[in-house]
Amino acid sequence: MRQLLVERLVVGLLFLLAATPTLAADGGEAFRANCAACHTLDGVSTKSGPSLNGVVWRKIAVLRDFAYTGALRSMVGTWSPARLDAFLRNTQAVAPGTDMFWDIADAATRRDIIDYLKSTK
Repeated sequence: MRQLLVERLVVGLLFLLAATPTLAADGGEAFRANCAACHTLDGVSTKSGPSLNGVVWRKIAVLRDFAYTGALRSMVGTWSPARLDAFLRNTQAVAPGTDMFWDIADAATRRDIIDYLKSTK
């Protein structure tokens, strides 16, 4: 009877981890799944997106090797964690007209990505 209870607990825990990917994934995995198709972390931008190496607290639209849209060039300030979170949640609400169209609805995934980006420099 006790073994059956333990087995059910283990199966339940595995189901929980499978149903909630952000619990099992670290920020690097979340970055690769949501950002890496367009952005790099090596300091060199691509045609699709600017490098996100050191983006946290960086001034907006300052990399010389990327052609930012007017929507991003007109923004003032820096990419604070809160601003990054708002942008990743709804890019068009923060920068109407930006070419970035990928929104991340899950708050935990956004937090994981931003925490991961804080570590890149």
